[in-house]
Amino acid sequence: MNDKQKSELNIITFRNGLLMGAADAVPGVSGGTIALILGIYSKLIKSLSNCLIFVKDKFPSKTRDTFISSFTFLFTLGIGMFFSYYIITKFLVGSDDSLGLLEKKSTAPYVYSFFFGLVLFSIKEPWSLVIRPKYKHYFLFLVGIFVIFLYANSSLNENAENKSLLILSGAFALTAMLLPGISGALVLLTLGQYTLIASSFHDLDFGPLLYFFLGGIIGLILFVPIMNYAMTNFLDYTMSLLTGLMCGSLITLWPWKENYEVEGLSPNLSIIQVLDSFTFFSLFLAVFCFSLGAVASFMLKFFEQKTDL
Repeated sequence: MNDKQKSELNIITFRNGLLMGAADAVPGVSGGTIALILGIYSKLIKSLSNCLIFVKDKFPSKTRDTFISSFTFLFTLGIGMFFSYYIITKFLVGSDDSLGLLEKKSTAPYVYSFFFGLVLFSIKEPWSLVIRPKYKHYFLFLVGIFVIFLYANSSLNENAENKSLLILSGAFALTAMLLPGISGALVLLTLGQYTLIASSFHDLDFGPLLYFFLGGIIGLILFVPIMNYAMTNFLDYTMSLLTGLMCGSLITLWPWKENYEVEGLSPNLSIIQVLDSFTFFSLFLAVFCFSLGAVASFMLKFFEQKTDL
């Protein structure tokens, strides 16, 4: 690969990081989902695995080139994710003086509608890797949906800043970011740490972030080898489960909720309640944003086709 191709690849990787970071900022959407749609999910897991193996084996010279290539990919991707996560959470969470888009009833349904359409029309992507679906694949698909259903209805919310909880939040959230269907932001929302982490991120308050990323490192060390093994040896079964997780995330992305506070998960409104509580124009706008999300799903596939360098 020449220098021009490497430069183009880095730009594409940075752009993919921007898309993943933007998704990770929204409760209910996972950067892993975007990675799957973009066709880089396997490379992401493999690159993380290569870096962990290189450190575990005490930096062997024979795999140094593989490590450098994997690290360059992850670093470029991470810079893009960091940048977009910072910007997007500024708009979504806001500040004490000004509520973000996800906290206002006047704007939150449209944000969720967009991502609902995006995820719904992207579910077919991981399922397309299940070549000959059998009952076991459908069973794992249903298991994925059930896992999200249980998680979305759990009550783990804890608002106080607690070092142990921050470590646990980091382990779960950063691992969840790699799983399509399980959003890292949703994990933080459920544990009551979403606002704290987002605010610490913007204010450069390194205290909470230090414990959060410590937990994330622990989670990745435990999770990545398992995921790499599953992707290598049981791709069809793994994709069946991941498709179920993606499908289940639609539960948390339902646009109409009882409230939109970011301190915990709010119950979804039924269709009857939605029709009673929202105007025709509001519903029309939500459907329009849903359509934009569907279009964005197809655009992401276009980006995937352009990444084959």
